[in-house]
Amino acid sequence: GSSCAVGAAGLFFSRHCAVHFLSAMAGRKTAATGLAVVCAMGLASLHSVFVAQRGSVGAPHPSVTPAAGASPSWSTVEEPEESTVFSWASAMRLAAGAALSFALVTASAGSALADVEDVVIAVDDKGKTTSLTKEQVIRGKRLFNASCSSCHVGGGTRTNQNVGLSTEELAGAQPNRATIEGLVDYMNSPTTYDGLKDISEVHPSIKAADIWPKMRSMKQQDLYDMSAYILYMNQTIPEKWGGGKQYY
Repeated sequence: GSSCAVGAAGLFFSRHCAVHFLSAMAGRKTAATGLAVVCAMGLASLHSVFVAQRGSVGAPHPSVTPAAGASPSWSTVEEPEESTVFSWASAMRLAAGAALSFALVTASAGSALADVEDVVIAVDDKGKTTSLTKEQVIRGKRLFNASCSSCHVGGGTRTNQNVGLSTEELAGAQPNRATIEGLVDYMNSPTTYDGLKDISEVHPSIKAADIWPKMRSMKQQDLYDMSAYILYMNQTIPEKWGGGKQYY
């Protein structure tokens, strides 16, 4: 009846809530705990839908023993009224599910931003670090896609498959390129992987901007943002970044 309908609606909100709850917890170590909580919510809603409601009308009961020769008569004995109690319980469950769903939807946006700002990026070899805002990540990505992705899509290197933009490969270069300053230095004046030979004329660079049109308008802040974006991607999707087009 009406209680089942309310219970079903509670189930819908709990499932809706579950989606946002898992989304907000994605990538976190507490995902297993979150899943358990969501399952418990779902079971509570199912309970409200499928547990039989005790109605106001009871089963027929025989009346007192009839007189000899008379036909037995049946009367309806009413049980205690409980439908109102069950309806209120379902309604309260529905309201709680809706409120929790709204809270998680609101919190998920904030947690996504917090995740961006929680990523630690190495600035130099001396231990200095920084973190990025969502706007900085977007700007770095835009600059990278416009200036570098033709050769370095997905963090790979089309011209040399042995050396990509993964943290491990950047750290193995001489000097170390796995920092923002190391990458900015490389884009200003690139050298071979062992650091012995200048390659500014075969790799886009500020030093040889006369033969690399895209580098002519580049400012040092642009180089910084692109470098930070490269290292950010290494932190957030290390299993994909550096793999090139096979992941993109």
